[in-house]
Amino acid sequence: MKRIGMLLVFAITVLFLAGCATSKFTQTGETYPPYKGPVKVLTEPPKDKKYIEVGWVASSGGMIHEWTDLIEAMQKKAASKGANAIILNQADKTNSSMITYNQQFGLIGGSGTQKSLMAIAIRILE
Repeated sequence: MKRIGMLLVFAITVLFLAGCATSKFTQTGETYPPYKGPVKVLTEPPKDKKYIEVGWVASSGGMIHEWTDLIEAMQKKAASKGANAIILNQADKTNSSMITYNQQFGLIGGSGTQKSLMAIAIRILE
């Protein structure tokens, strides 16, 4: 029984640290209908085209997520708000640890990596 409990706590810890890639959006510009095409990923503002800032988009994920998973989550969120491009702004990778004490099982711990990205969602005017 003790072994099953330990495995259950370990599985919950892994799920907590891994989680799903999530994205959030903050509107800072005009509202547009959802964009249906592919959202471009830029590392700097376009120099040869006019654009309008639609908002800021952020994404985060656990140790099982690649950076591309976070970018794809931001592309989907930005497209749903009418942006047709995102400008990558900030990337962060942090290691986290969790230790807890349980009377039945003693010390239980785990660690993982949390990744986060931020970008400016824009609409390129063509």
